[in-house]
Amino acid sequence: MIARARRDVKLCKRAPAGSRCFYDSTRFTPEQIRQDDSIAWLKARVFYGGQWRKMRYKEVRDVFWRTGCRKRALRLLVVAPIPYRVPGRRRKAYRDPAHLLTTDLHGTAQELLQAYSHRWQIEVNHREEKDTLGVGQAQVRSLRSVPRQPAFVVAAYSALLLAGLLAYGATRDSHYLPLPKWRSNAHRLPVSI
Repeated sequence: MIARARRDVKLCKRAPAGSRCFYDSTRFTPEQIRQDDSIAWLKARVFYGGQWRKMRYKEVRDVFWRTGCRKRALRLLVVAPIPYRVPGRRRKAYRDPAHLLTTDLHGTAQELLQAYSHRWQIEVNHREEKDTLGVGQAQVRSLRSVPRQPAFVVAAYSALLLAGLLAYGATRDSHYLPLPKWRSNAHRLPVSI
């Protein structure tokens, strides 16, 4: 599991061997890790926004979140803010840094960051289902159809997307209409670090 965490969540390490306590008394936050110069920034190539980009991140293994996951070891990934250019302005703007906690202690950071960057496509999918298809807004007469209608619409939409992938493949080619100008430039906003 990988989840975005607040910048001020209190984390700690395991207490030294021989101690009666499980948690170390020294606490830290993901924001302190981001600002700590003794921990080096690492880079990973991630496919995001239609092209391969380099993401800078810091990694701290075997951390514990006393009030959240108790004695389960976690892994902290702090992703550097991603710069992007606003059209018509010279200066770069920056997105907020991401603080990720994961239960995967053995996978590579590139795999985890790639999975996290795919979450935006899931958000877009949910918006299309709610706005375009009206999931959860149907006017039905039977009480039994209330929980069934959203599941049916999502299943039909998934079948439609899969049929499109099987027929045309996963790449955007001449079978598709050209993207509108606002959409074709949107994937170029974040620049590589």
